[in-house]
Amino acid sequence: MCQVSLTGHQPITIASVYLSPDKPLVESDVRSLLAMSNSVILAGDLNAKHPHWNSRVSNRHGIQLDLMTSLPSLGFDVIAPATPTRFEVRMTNDISDVLDIAILKGVTLVLRSIETLPELDSDHRPVLIQLGPDPQLALPTKVVTDWRRLDELLQSVDAPTLSDIPDRIDTVEAAETAANGLTSHIKSLINECSREVPIRPYERMDLPDDLKALIRRKNAAIRAHDRYPTDANRRLRWALLREVKARFAELREDRDSKRFGELAPSHVAYWALARALRRGATDPIPPLVRPNLPPALDDLDKAECLADSLESQCSPSSQPVDPEHLLKVDSEVNRLAASPPTGDPLSPTTVEEVESIIKSLHAKKAPGPDLISNKAIKRLPHQLVLLLVMIFNALLAGCSFPDQWKEATVIGIRKVGKPGNLPTSYRPISLLNALGKIYERIILARLRAIVEANSILINEQFGFRAGHSCVHQVHRITEHILAGFSLSKARVTGALFFDVAKAFDKVWHNGLIYKLHKLGLPDRLVLLIRDYLSNRTFRYRVEGTLSSPRTLRAGVPQGSCLSPLLYSLYTNDIPIKFAERKSVKMALYADDTALFTSSDRPDLISSRLQSVTDALGDWFRTWRIEINPDKSTAVFFTKVLNYRGRPDEITLYGTPIKWSDQVTYLGVTLDRRLTFRKHIIRVRNKAAFVLSRLHYMINGKSKMSLRNKTTLYKTCVRPILTYGCPVFARCEPGLLQKLQVIQNRFLRKATASPWYIRNIDLHRDFEIDSIAKHIKSIAANYFEKARNHPNPLIAQSCVYNTLRGNFKNRCRRPLHVLTDPDDPITLANPPPERHSTQPHHTPHYSPTPSPPTETT
Repeated sequence: MCQVSLTGHQPITIASVYLSPDKPLVESDVRSLLAMSNSVILAGDLNAKHPHWNSRVSNRHGIQLDLMTSLPSLGFDVIAPATPTRFEVRMTNDISDVLDIAILKGVTLVLRSIETLPELDSDHRPVLIQLGPDPQLALPTKVVTDWRRLDELLQSVDAPTLSDIPDRIDTVEAAETAANGLTSHIKSLINECSREVPIRPYERMDLPDDLKALIRRKNAAIRAHDRYPTDANRRLRWALLREVKARFAELREDRDSKRFGELAPSHVAYWALARALRRGATDPIPPLVRPNLPPALDDLDKAECLADSLESQCSPSSQPVDPEHLLKVDSEVNRLAASPPTGDPLSPTTVEEVESIIKSLHAKKAPGPDLISNKAIKRLPHQLVLLLVMIFNALLAGCSFPDQWKEATVIGIRKVGKPGNLPTSYRPISLLNALGKIYERIILARLRAIVEANSILINEQFGFRAGHSCVHQVHRITEHILAGFSLSKARVTGALFFDVAKAFDKVWHNGLIYKLHKLGLPDRLVLLIRDYLSNRTFRYRVEGTLSSPRTLRAGVPQGSCLSPLLYSLYTNDIPIKFAERKSVKMALYADDTALFTSSDRPDLISSRLQSVTDALGDWFRTWRIEINPDKSTAVFFTKVLNYRGRPDEITLYGTPIKWSDQVTYLGVTLDRRLTFRKHIIRVRNKAAFVLSRLHYMINGKSKMSLRNKTTLYKTCVRPILTYGCPVFARCEPGLLQKLQVIQNRFLRKATASPWYIRNIDLHRDFEIDSIAKHIKSIAANYFEKARNHPNPLIAQSCVYNTLRGNFKNRCRRPLHVLTDPDDPITLANPPPERHSTQPHHTPHYSPTPSPPTETT
């Protein structure tokens, strides 16, 4: 059952119905089905025959249904095709008849046609009903731009669209006028050089003559079976159906083999096909659930529904806040905005900086509301780049961000594993104006220079910082836990992992400006960021339909390069010092917040974490950051299998945070004994799924070269297996073997190797390292860089003695992987001699097994 929304007609509910011949046709059932909505179409096999809808004879169901048509309270019509919809031939006579009919109620559309389609795979034929006026269908089109002509037109500075740009750009008003004129000029030239062309329809497969003849024989056999259903005709029918299916599979295989043989990693289609196979098909947005309203069916209602959801997310927190603190922050921000800025002006931008930013833009990014793509921006001549520099410098001097660059077009990407009918299941992706993104990068360069020069960010914050990664933070926590395991009197560790609800969308604007001012940032830069955050709007887009404009009342702009650093500065005053006084450490990666502490007394761990949690709860509410205690997790790490001294529950806002045996933090699953078994099983299953999705390209029958198959594996599958490997490389060899199995599976699948080909030989012929050796090389490179890292927290996590004899409990730590012996595959395949200059040729493995005596 479904509901269709049409322009100029009320929604129509369409339902598929069936009634068994031995069941009665009950009037109340028909009445209930017709009461589903004002306009209903019931279609299917009701086993109701009557001459009024072209049946040969009448039966009990048909007579009852015909009597119901005369009842004014029901008010429906029955339509059916003129030819039989079910074919059945007995030895004595032909009893083919019309069984598949449609019941229409409240449908005012004109019946254009109803006919039986000649599909021969079943005894019931499909029925096509066409309602409404003759369609004036326009062919789907796409926009094609003549980039060479655009280059020529951009070189001209005498265009009439540039006449509105003032001669002197030394004020904010002049800069905004010039920005509008430049945007209009670029858009007009793009429109002049673009045209709509019809999209090439799907090309039907050109069938060979022998296959066409086979299809005709199959159809003739089906018709013969319908007339004379003998055993011989039935066997011939199914034999020809199987033969046609096999021939189509063979034809598709030959076509794909030819295409794959031409693909290479240098081709765009190579990665596009791999990405499509890995991700699967993208389903359209289904009807969305709305509170106190019917489901959103058409694109406009869906766009408004999603816009409502995002607008409610990007609003200030509803948690209670101290009114005195709120008044203090608002008054300080208002005072700052009303006072003339002090200090030196912001450093102006240069042509070299703007050209460097334009060069770094991704050419295939979708355009924003101005519809100017990065590809067009990259073609701006020197004269227009110089004009951009003048506009940016005037805006920097005036601490202003133009309103036309604060607009965003938002599209939704469905979150994995979330129900499609909920508006909150879609991750918003903001598309910003092209010129505004360049200006944002200019502001980011000045903000980042000041932050780094003054070392403003705390060392515990690893998120979105150069030289910092998720693995660094997970490794820091892991080393702290294992250091406690390694002591002669082993210590246990308690850790809290907080779930911050909509962190980037709930940032309090005045609170952020207040903090930036207190951090000592220049007044002009603070005022510029304040203007950048104010009066921002967005429109949600669903299948080309835009919602009404909405205002962002809180949060840092999604999709902006400034947002991560602004959020880090907003949370920079988190009470680290108080936690350190309680012997509690803190780990931050953007909005991922964790607390951890070690002791040999579980009660002491509980009291420490509770004290810091209470202080953090007050800090969260003071700065209007929402924490979800129900989704937060507490883990008690111990090397003892059955530890009986688990500490008391930690509470936040009166809600207990339950202790769990595992947590997934920054993509790595940490179990309470740090065996990493759950993590390895999870990534193994994920890699196996991706490998199965790529089977179409890497199987032994594919004509793609082995070198290209290996490149695809190394870029799409192996990174899943080795993410975070410096942290879990210390686990037992049996767990790493689970990852090695995935690589062995790829090698055997890519070559269609028979059972007697050894995995050691495949690794040697492919010149690919085993998983254990690859992980060891990644870990060695990671630890070498970490020891010299400017952040002391990262460097200190790599400084300890790796000799096991110094530790009574002999606890393996991540650095121990560097001294582990090589695995059997690496020992069997020593590295080649450096002086050898002979090229290596990967042998061709035949998919058909050959006798063992013929192998070397």
